[in-house]
Amino acid sequence: MKTPHAVTHSLASSKAFRSGMKLFYHSSIMGLIILAFPPVPATNATDWKAEKQAIEQKIKGQSITINQLQQGLRLQQEKAVVTRGQEKDLLAELENIDARLLEKLAKLSVLEDSMARQQELINTKEREINEIQTEREKAQAHLQKRFTAYYKTGTIGIINVAFSAETLPKLLNIHDSFNAVIQYDQNLLRQYRKTLDGLEQTKKALTLETTLQGTFINQANQEKEAIEQTRQEKNELLAQIRTQTKLHEKAAHELEKEADNVSAQIATMKQRKEILNQGFLISKGKLPAPVNGRVLTLYGQPRDNRMGVEGISSGIAIEAPDGTKVMAIFEGTVHYAGYLRGYGNTIIIDHGFKYYSVTSRLEKLLKEEGDMVMAGDEIGVMGGTATLMEEGLYFEIRHATATEDPLLWLEKNKLSLP
Repeated sequence: MKTPHAVTHSLASSKAFRSGMKLFYHSSIMGLIILAFPPVPATNATDWKAEKQAIEQKIKGQSITINQLQQGLRLQQEKAVVTRGQEKDLLAELENIDARLLEKLAKLSVLEDSMARQQELINTKEREINEIQTEREKAQAHLQKRFTAYYKTGTIGIINVAFSAETLPKLLNIHDSFNAVIQYDQNLLRQYRKTLDGLEQTKKALTLETTLQGTFINQANQEKEAIEQTRQEKNELLAQIRTQTKLHEKAAHELEKEADNVSAQIATMKQRKEILNQGFLISKGKLPAPVNGRVLTLYGQPRDNRMGVEGISSGIAIEAPDGTKVMAIFEGTVHYAGYLRGYGNTIIIDHGFKYYSVTSRLEKLLKEEGDMVMAGDEIGVMGGTATLMEEGLYFEIRHATATEDPLLWLEKNKLSLP
């Protein structure tokens, strides 16, 4: 037989019996600490049980909710990581785009400076051409006058020689001078034309080069515009991604906050459930008596049995007719069911959280060790043989090693108190 729950009555007057009971008491307590079963869940419809079931349903529902919130939180966090990665990649692209744009702007600046210098050269050449053209036109007009004067003078012939007042040598000298001047003017005109042709060629070359540079500038401008367009698109995309990142982070924050709130609610409900699990404690003062009848012995009352053994009662004794069925006062597990020296047939029920009810002086035991019982279940039968040494059904309540007054736990409306 396993060591039973301690039921301490001073039932013997002899010193040896008292010493044996003291040893039995301590060994019984150690046995309870080692062998205590957890409390059995309630099934009968009482207020605290209904509340406990409702809380269990809420905890179940909130647990599903928090799992969903945690999944959503992980998803938003993953998306935020992805968008932050995209943001990082875009920033790297924008840095590269900015570098290319600066390169194009520098190239455009060089081309525009070169083109400005070319245009200045063209303008200079045009001014030179205009100046040469003006001088050439003047020389040409002057030459035209010389030709007119020459033809008016006429060529040296027989008639000029015959009719001229000048001598022939002088006429020949005048003729040579005219020819020399005309030849000079013609050479000057040829030189002007040559210079003009050179300037025109230079101008054409400069114009061609300017046109080519203009093409380069146009290409560079198109490339710059394309880069700026790409940069603008990337910036817009970056703004969208940053917005998405903020939204994901905000959603994650809200989900995390909501998960914390739900977790707090679950924790509160679990605390309440833990309290409700202690249904025995909650039911204090409302537990049914194991039998209805007259209370013969009060808790802590000095008493002696029919053999003259004196002691202090650790429980109460209730008088009821033989054959009366004894009921479990609350659900629990039968921790001990058997004969206990000095107490007779005894049933100890573990109600959880170190609360025990001890019922002794039973004629017959209806439950075995390990059985689960509900409030109102029949656990034994009263009879005359069980009460030969002391009157009435013995009943006590224990919390761990301490006994408590059963009348503080039981409903008294069906008990007759002394």
